[in-house]
Order: sequence, then C-alpha cells, then structure tokens
Amino acid sequence: MRTGTSKRQEQGFSFLYKLTKRTRWLICALFATVFVASIVHGDESLWRAPLSVRNAEPLNTLFLQAPPASASVLAEGHKRIQLNLDIINHLLFDRSAGSRFEQDFEIQRLTVMYAQGVGDGVQVAVFVPLLARNGGILDEIINIWHRWFGLKGGGRANYRNYQIRERLIHSGQTLVSLNSSAIGTGDAVIEVSKSFGRSGRSLWAVRAMVKLPAGNAAQQFGSGAMDAGLGVVMTYYSSNRLAWHANLSKVWVGKPTYLNIPARDMVQWMVATEYLLDSRTSLIAQIDDNRTPVVVGVPYADGARRSLTVGIARDIRPGLRAELSLTQNQFGWLARIAPDVHLHFGIRWQR
Repeated sequence: MRTGTSKRQEQGFSFLYKLTKRTRWLICALFATVFVASIVHGDESLWRAPLSVRNAEPLNTLFLQAPPASASVLAEGHKRIQLNLDIINHLLFDRSAGSRFEQDFEIQRLTVMYAQGVGDGVQVAVFVPLLARNGGILDEIINIWHRWFGLKGGGRANYRNYQIRERLIHSGQTLVSLNSSAIGTGDAVIEVSKSFGRSGRSLWAVRAMVKLPAGNAAQQFGSGAMDAGLGVVMTYYSSNRLAWHANLSKVWVGKPTYLNIPARDMVQWMVATEYLLDSRTSLIAQIDDNRTPVVVGVPYADGARRSLTVGIARDIRPGLRAELSLTQNQFGWLARIAPDVHLHFGIRWQR
C-alpha cells in the first residue's frame, strides 16, 4: 500500500520516468564522474597495475610485445626484480581453403625482469624468458570447468588431452609443423623509459624497446629477427581508490627466419583499471590488443589478438609484492583471439 508521502515523491520525480533509458544512464554516469573527480588521489607508490601479462597467442609471442607499464619510473639507484610464471594452454583448430591453423599444446614461461633507475627520470629494464612447450597439465582441469558450467569448450571434447600439435599452413605451404616437447630461452627485450612527470591527475612517460633474437626460432621460441618499438605510457588517478593505466606503442618487426611469410608491423595498446581494496591490495582488469602479426589466410584465426585479464596484486611486506591473474579469450568485444587459458603468477622485489 502506498502512502501519501510516497505519492508526492513520485510526482516530484516524475520527470525522470519521461526520460529515455539511455538518458537516465548518461545522467547517472555524469554524477558518478563528478563524484569521482572530486576525490583527491592517493600516494602513487600504492598503485600496482598493470599486471605483467600480454596476449600470449603463439604467433604474437614471436615478436616484440610492449611490456605492460605504468607511467611511474624508478628513482636513481632504485632496483626492481620480478619473476613471472605463466602457464598458457592453447586450443584452436580452424581452416579455410588451402590454409590451416592448428594449435593444441601448453607453454610454461618463466620470465626474469630486472629494472633500475639511472637518473633524470630514466629507467632501464631487461626481460629474459625461459620457455617449455609440452602437453601440459591443464586440459582435464579445463574440461571439468566446462562441464560444471555447461560451457561448450571450443570443441575440446573432439581432441585428446595433453597433445602437442602446432601446424600452420598458408595456401598449401606448411609454415610450422611441431609435435614434440621443447625447452629453451625466448627472445630478450630491453626497454628504456623516460618520465615526463605529472600533469594534473596524470603521469606521462615515453619508452623505446628492442627485442633481441635470443630464442630458438625453429622451435617457435622467437622470430629469429630483431624488432623495435616506441611507445607512450599514461597513468591517470581518478580518485584515492581508482586509477587507469594506458599504453600505446608502435612496433616494427624484422623478417622471421623460419615462417617463410612476411610479418606485419603493429600498433599495440593496453588499458588497465585498478581499484584499491586497501593500502596493500589492488583489483585489476586490463585489455591488450594488436592485429595479428602474421596472416595465415584463415579469417577467424587471423582476427584481432585481444585478451581480457583480471587479477589481484598484493604487497606481502614493504618491497615485496605478488600478483595472480587469469586471462580470457572470446569474451564479446573485450577479448578475441588469445590462449584458451592463461594463468599468471608474479612476485616482485624492489628497493
């Protein structure tokens, strides 16, 4: 039963009911923006995003991938060491005319990153990965997950667990044919970043990157060529709990030595949003994207390399931080071609 007061309230706000749904959402978004902008951001040392994850689709990882970065750089003499363990499960079978795209294997990647501030707002970082390709451990775990939630699973039921199969055929020409396990180093990356300091609520930096052909190209642990890139990095503090991180990079790729097909230069971007649960913990969601560096001739598999990553980063103690994340493929506009499952674990020391 409605009271007279509730009727008068409805009459007072009746104009809201005459607005379209889209207009009401825009009004809500405007008020939210004003509210958020009115809050002063916190100490930048509290922020932990982005996560050290990029789309690990096998053709993507042959070439330079701009490491996810915030616009904050290390002060002179400060050092950072990070160890990342990525467990990446691939499953994608597609064909078109005389072209085939087949991936069914797992990669475990251990990456060592060392960074140091060298003064004048400049930071130098080096990334060295160790890779293992095998049948992996996740296939049956993924099958159980799919059964629990009634998911189709991308045709996993049609293939045996723990296989090793990577086969790329372009217009009848075999580019890649691998069916055995392997282990080795991947291509190393050197990155130099320069901070331009703060402008209002935002921090800005630029960077230059080069990928060195240290990996075994015959095993698809690298392209066998040098790549280079330039990028802009921005961090924007919306409030004392919410920040945004954006990366935009141009990558020029060298000619791959074992693919026998041209590779394409890329524009790569990444956007991450970070919410502080407390002074030690951040919730992070990020999207990264680039066009496929190699066109195989299969329309679906040649789609955008876009992945959605959600995770958490937490300070264990001063100078020691851990992060954990899961990367998703095929999630509407937010994610397209990416590994079927990508688990990431990282630990960082800084002083």
